[in-house]
Amino acid sequence: MVSENNDAPSYASYILRHELLPLLLGEDEEMILYWAGKALARKHKDITEETLASWFQEAGWGTLELQQEKRKEKTYLLHPPAVDPARPFSLEAGFLAQTAEHDKEMLAEATYVIKKKKPVTVEIKVQWDRKDIVTRNEDEQA
Repeated sequence: MVSENNDAPSYASYILRHELLPLLLGEDEEMILYWAGKALARKHKDITEETLASWFQEAGWGTLELQQEKRKEKTYLLHPPAVDPARPFSLEAGFLAQTAEHDKEMLAEATYVIKKKKPVTVEIKVQWDRKDIVTRNEDEQA
């Protein structure tokens, strides 16, 4: 399944994400993608809640909406551009977890549920623990 605009970069991204990575990563794909998402967010630590949705759009990950924010969690709804409901969305979940961890300075984790009702969406819940404070080293604070 290819995105609706059918352009070459989208198709290349689709092939990489939905065909090549599963072959290379095998049964560890979901876990590796989650940690890759966290690592990617650490590289892009300038992303804020205000710029998160546009970053997701530019990355080709789809439309991201903040659905709900509570004291210890945020719930996002992702409308991916191309959906294979059997594919993991752990890359996006890991990215959101690390972004929240950087923002809140608390250990954060994310889980997701694929809503298969048309149109297919992905609900990503990010939770943090106020007891697990994350201290940034001086390089990260700059």
